[in-house]
Amino acid sequence: MKLIHIADPHLGAVPDSGFPWSADRARALWQTFSQAVSRAEEEQADLLLIAGDLFHRQPLKRELKEVNALFSRLTHTRVVLIAGNHDYISASSNYRQFSWCPQVIFFRESRLQRVLFPELNTAVYGRSYHSREDTAPLYPWRPIEDDGTIRILLAHGGDEKHCPYNRKELSRAGFHYVALGHIHKPDSVFSDHVVNPGALEPIDSNDLGPHGYVIAEVTREQADIRWVPCASAEYVPLTFTVTPETTGMVLADQIRQAVAQKGLNHIYKITLAGRRDPDITFSRSALDPSWRVLEFHDTTEPDYHFDQLAREHTDDLIGAYIRAFQAEQEESPSGPASSSREEEVRDKALYYGTKALLDTMKN
Repeated sequence: MKLIHIADPHLGAVPDSGFPWSADRARALWQTFSQAVSRAEEEQADLLLIAGDLFHRQPLKRELKEVNALFSRLTHTRVVLIAGNHDYISASSNYRQFSWCPQVIFFRESRLQRVLFPELNTAVYGRSYHSREDTAPLYPWRPIEDDGTIRILLAHGGDEKHCPYNRKELSRAGFHYVALGHIHKPDSVFSDHVVNPGALEPIDSNDLGPHGYVIAEVTREQADIRWVPCASAEYVPLTFTVTPETTGMVLADQIRQAVAQKGLNHIYKITLAGRRDPDITFSRSALDPSWRVLEFHDTTEPDYHFDQLAREHTDDLIGAYIRAFQAEQEESPSGPASSSREEEVRDKALYYGTKALLDTMKN
């Protein structure tokens, strides 16, 4: 029996809201989801499992109709769907009265339900969220009765407020495949047949790395599992170490090269580290607007020339502060390695004290 397992499409979300590319990211969620459904048709998968959070919030009627139209094109695949904590079935949810096409099985209840596919000799178990949080165990561990079928659990959870579970217990519960959702980072191994494919697309800047879905061939003896990357973009952290010789144009060129290598489609979280020329400042406004820079953190510190500063501030507190440290350094004998910690503390006191005095003078 062949299945495609996707989780957390979060349709309707607008990642990176307020940035120029946010509308593109919102469209990408729908496009990637549509491509995953089309893949089920191409593969002639028997089941398409959607492990919750199909929508980022309560679905609109028109959104349900759009998704249902995609499902209605499937000629072989049956869709099994649950609601997660984002699109939970509230009292006024459009999920309650919506009529799905014949290809779709939707587990509406909060209790564990079962649907049998006799032609596949397969039974799928699942339940939906009816509130934003659900602290009940994802599965009340007990070996499920062996009825001769291929048994699959479709579930959404994995933290203390959202259906927690013990992975080892879950792997021994008698299911031949456990299709999980909720945790956006994909599993790295699937050897225990408990599978979290991660979100189809990254939703926020914490969803690092590639994203995709799973294609699996499942029998009562084994599950052959293949993870398929599909996301149109990734959040990519980049750190650049600057020196006193690094200018704004030099830095912009370094960023340009890195972005060109990794791809203009990705979203970047840039951090600057190191010591810079005190007269140089770095700003995200100097970056090409075509680069999708979501975060720009400058953690650099000015590289002070203390002799020069002491001469420039002969008659004020800054000069006196620097000269006091220089005098102490000259009077200190060259000691063993054990004195290196004292020197490190003294250097930091000189640096940060001077920086504080200069910042006060600027203000």
